[in-house]
Amino acid sequence: MISLENWIPDKLHIMLRITDRLWSLLLHEIEETGYFNDVAREIIVKEMNRIKNVNLGVSLHLWAKTILPPTRANVIRNLWNGFFDLYTAIRDPNTDPKIFKRDAKMWLKIFLTPSTGIPNSDNFVQGLYRPNDVTPYMHVLVFHIHEFIEKHKKWGLKSFSCAPVENKNHQQVTQFFRKTLRDGGNGINRKSAILQILEFENRKLYYICNDSHNIPNTIKLQI
Repeated sequence: MISLENWIPDKLHIMLRITDRLWSLLLHEIEETGYFNDVAREIIVKEMNRIKNVNLGVSLHLWAKTILPPTRANVIRNLWNGFFDLYTAIRDPNTDPKIFKRDAKMWLKIFLTPSTGIPNSDNFVQGLYRPNDVTPYMHVLVFHIHEFIEKHKKWGLKSFSCAPVENKNHQQVTQFFRKTLRDGGNGINRKSAILQILEFENRKLYYICNDSHNIPNTIKLQI
């Protein structure tokens, strides 16, 4: 059993899981307030296309003056931008863990901003989210990431990222689970895609570990 102190949070999944939660809460609000329609759907699709090549698309320009009222859009954008700042700090090996702890708790306080005033009155100000909306990844971000930043200051949390593993998985899925070759293809030569992956990796390792200059890239068949 691995000791809990050796479980290092992965920055990639912190980003994915928390942005997924923020996104879900935002879509729920749009649906609840009746702003979700064909126009909103088209705007969202265009925005997703705009940010799909960005490292972390948290600056969601589409909410301002489009789907949500400007004041509400600014509040939500500030929350997203605050998370982006924390995520950037995780990736920075020079981040001060004490400052990160302070900023993370402030971000959580903003996330849990309560509503004030009387509903349906002029003095009512809508808050953001409830304690029940906090996820385990948010808890880790706010209360534990600073501990790991301090403990692994020599390497930085970026060194423990799962991004290379996920990229490797993407490459294998692309290579071996394409529509035309799903699970080994058809016919008498059908072979499990998992087995193909293992054989492919073994060939690459053999090529790397041996003198690659003496190993031909192609084999000429003798007819």
